[in-house]
Amino acid sequence: MSWSQTSRILLVWPKKGQVLTQRIDIVMVKRHASRLGAQLALVTHDTEVRFIANQEGIPVFKDLRQAQNTHWRINRIKRNTSPPEGIRPSIDTRRKLMQFKSQDWLQHPATRILLFGISVSALFMLGIFILPGATIFLTPMTDIQSMDLRITADPSLEDINLSNGSLPTYIQEVIVEGRKNAATTGSMMIPDKAAKGMLQFTNISVRDITIPIGTVVTTLGIDPVRFVTLSSNDVVIKPGTSDDINVRSIAPGKSGNLPPNTLVAIEGNLGSDLTVTNPNATYGGTDASASTPTNQDFRLLDEQLIKDLEQIALKNMNKLIPSDDSLITPTLKITEILDETATPAIGEPGSQLSISMRLRFESMVVSSEKLNNLITPILDANIPHGYTPIDNSIILKQLTNPILGTEGNAYWTINAQRDIRADIVSNQIVNQISGKSTPQAIDQLNDSLPLANEARIILAPKWWPRLPFLPLRIQIVQVDT
Repeated sequence: MSWSQTSRILLVWPKKGQVLTQRIDIVMVKRHASRLGAQLALVTHDTEVRFIANQEGIPVFKDLRQAQNTHWRINRIKRNTSPPEGIRPSIDTRRKLMQFKSQDWLQHPATRILLFGISVSALFMLGIFILPGATIFLTPMTDIQSMDLRITADPSLEDINLSNGSLPTYIQEVIVEGRKNAATTGSMMIPDKAAKGMLQFTNISVRDITIPIGTVVTTLGIDPVRFVTLSSNDVVIKPGTSDDINVRSIAPGKSGNLPPNTLVAIEGNLGSDLTVTNPNATYGGTDASASTPTNQDFRLLDEQLIKDLEQIALKNMNKLIPSDDSLITPTLKITEILDETATPAIGEPGSQLSISMRLRFESMVVSSEKLNNLITPILDANIPHGYTPIDNSIILKQLTNPILGTEGNAYWTINAQRDIRADIVSNQIVNQISGKSTPQAIDQLNDSLPLANEARIILAPKWWPRLPFLPLRIQIVQVDT
């Protein structure tokens, strides 16, 4: 203590051991600290030391943290309450000496009654503020915000552009197939009946020649007409003699009606031993008219089938994309013809033309999320003052069909509308009506607020005559119409 240069000295008692437990020891330490011009304080849990320090006006703390964070007050020395020198007081005596002695007037009956009345009044006033509660039901006025907007779908964009009302698109593909039939409108002549006649065979050899059943005789030239013998048995012709055999053209049609002496060639090995000719013209070959598809039939049926497949493609795409997304139908196009078959072909007979196709389509699609992200800020910027939008109430209506520009963008006009609700600030309402009667509060609410229906107030308890004075006990509930 002698060499310390501080204005305050803190002595910390050990947890165990008897150190400076006599009053004279503590008094001597305090006097020495006073001569050094320092204030003395103790940190101890020893009951006897704390008692002596209290009597000597020395501050006592339970730990170092309390000593550092607490102001060191200087207590008055209560010498007159200390026990006689040399007598160590008991614990009970020390407790009695440290107890606060109440004033006599506090024990007077009138004082007690007055204090009791004040307590009851305080409790009553506290109940007025805390006990009652009120729930106010307000129906804010609603309106519809509506705007017509011109939308641009630009496939080159990656995100919305608020400045010109543009939004990006994505591509949806689908593969569809189908078949369509139609009656043919063209006509053509086709072979109908085969020509018939009689041929004369002459044996120019020196032996018998047998002509088998079904021997074929033809004309000469690059497009020969062929006939076949109709004998029921093989025919044997003697040398130097002739025999007549009936024949019929292999191919039907008028092409089998030949003039005399035109069937002069025998197919096979008999040609070196026999000669043949038709002394008379062949007859009976006919052609018939038959239906056949024309180029116009192909074109019309092809167009009709493509239109049908377009509708199927649009239906399938609407199933594939999210329900709120929108197809830009003018952008639907065929990207690949995977298969196409038509029967009969042009120049072939047939009363029904059938075309089957398998096509790949694609179309631009607008995301509903992107469209809402574009429309919502525009509506927010034009919302009437004093109104707030109602969530998830936007309804879109297409006013014009999309039109494709030369640059590949699509343009159309939509109507966007949503429900909006009048703003009601709960804090201001509570401050205006707290403590008022129910009729007064209802009248003030109906007159000052944009309400669709009359305000309704429920008090708790129901018999309470006025709204709570405490704003925390008033609850505002906003309900929809």
